[in-house]
Amino acid sequence: MPKPSVQRTLNGLSIAFLLEAIVLYLAAGAAVWALFTEESNSLITVSVLALVALGAGLWLTFASKAIRQGKRWARSAGIFWQLMQITIAFGTYDFSVLLALAIALPSGAVLITLFTKDVAEATKD
Repeated sequence: MPKPSVQRTLNGLSIAFLLEAIVLYLAAGAAVWALFTEESNSLITVSVLALVALGAGLWLTFASKAIRQGKRWARSAGIFWQLMQITIAFGTYDFSVLLALAIALPSGAVLITLFTKDVAEATKD
């Protein structure tokens, strides 16, 4: 069992993963809503987008539970997801600088936390 301060950090990471999963669930819901309100131009594209968002949300939900338990795969999953979000932030930069920063800054903070020595040691096994 990790030290209480490290466990608090793992719990914080768990909450961050859950918040990101909620955003993905909302994105999946918005895509489904667009399908039924005929706001979409492509049925297949929006359907796949909804399934990918739902799948990623479920994956992050499982990672959230696993990071609290100190599972190594959850740390790897978190690193991958934060890098994906930072990539999305770069793509969003031309559209809105504020949105890009709103995506990149929390992702960067979580990414840095995932690379700390205490978190790396707590998720070794």
